[in-house]
Amino acid sequence: MTSLPDVIETYIDAYNRKDVDGMMACLSDKVVFQNIADGQITAEAAGRETFREMAEFGASAFERRRQTVTNTVTVVDTTLIEVDYSAVVAKDLPNGWKAGQELVFSGASAFRIEDGMIASIIDES
Repeated sequence: MTSLPDVIETYIDAYNRKDVDGMMACLSDKVVFQNIADGQITAEAAGRETFREMAEFGASAFERRRQTVTNTVTVVDTTLIEVDYSAVVAKDLPNGWKAGQELVFSGASAFRIEDGMIASIIDES
């Protein structure tokens, strides 16, 4: 397992603490995000403002959440990570998750770095 680039490590730490400002500090102005579950895009954002709205909703949707990196590979400007994810849902959500429900699953993310900032994130579970 290779070490994570600092900006990704900082982003994941902020994500785990539900620190939206800390997450935003890691992102380029033109950041692009996609979440893919079961082969379908379930969330996407282009640009900082859209990403912030999504991140603020995500932070409020969970009592706690944690991504634990289990493997990493970096090739040029792209870092692929495998993660174990756990969370407790804070409120009933439109996708059917219920308040108090515990989530545990594994997934992967691809981060692309430009000029020391995260330019894109693709999450898949």
